[in-house]
Amino acid sequence: MKVEKQSSLTRSIDLTYPTNRAIAIITLLFFLGVAGLQLVQGREISSALYSGLRGGASVFLSWAFARELDPDNEFSAFFAAFLSCIGFMFLTAPFLLVLALELLLIRIVNRSTGIPSKPSDSLAVLLLSGWISLQENWLFGLFTALAFFLDSFLPEPNRHNRIFGGAAFIVTVLAFLKAGGTESTLLDIQSGLFVLSVSLLFIPMIISSQKIKSRGDLTGIPLYPLRIQAAQLTALLSAVLFTYLSGWEGAESLMPLWGAILGVSFYRYLQMILKRLRKASHPD
Repeated sequence: MKVEKQSSLTRSIDLTYPTNRAIAIITLLFFLGVAGLQLVQGREISSALYSGLRGGASVFLSWAFARELDPDNEFSAFFAAFLSCIGFMFLTAPFLLVLALELLLIRIVNRSTGIPSKPSDSLAVLLLSGWISLQENWLFGLFTALAFFLDSFLPEPNRHNRIFGGAAFIVTVLAFLKAGGTESTLLDIQSGLFVLSVSLLFIPMIISSQKIKSRGDLTGIPLYPLRIQAAQLTALLSAVLFTYLSGWEGAESLMPLWGAILGVSFYRYLQMILKRLRKASHPD
């Protein structure tokens, strides 16, 4: 609770709640499994533990993304966690720092804690985004500017974020110039089909998220559906654009986010199928 008072973007994990306890156990087991497998393969203890930490963090982040994107369905997050487990075993390890930034940006937009980001929160996000933009890829400065501007215009606007949005955009321009611009990228068939398929699955979910029952963690007030939809669209747009400019390597680096988008989509369609089957078996 003390952390939540210091920041409006952090969410506590109450281990007395069954699903929170479940993801904590899954994360720990995956960490131990990955680390143990690395040790069996002859890796050093420090390297094995590091791989285990990245694996556990990937699974947890995928679950956390899903809880932000689909707040009314807590079980969809476990679909996301499962996909992240599979992805980590077969794909390149994701870029955790970028994923942490993306999670904070989504929380700024959907305001899942119930309260707007504080100036100190926005400054911390801006600094993190600036470092990533200048050191890794200018796109993340653009995503940050978008999140700040959305927060400053959506219901109950947080107007001070217009200043941070402007600052993030300036950083984006500087990072773009430092990188020497960008070359147009033609997606390979694998990446293109992946992006198109996931987008087609997820867009109907964004459209249908017009009624939200979930409430803000700290206020108990129902969340704004428009903010949830904006956060969903922001997450999809970030993943699509980065994959477009970076190819399949970019998709792999954001795999926990892609796993969350896929997981909540699969869960929603499974719900629809089961509902229709129940109606078919019990006609009025």
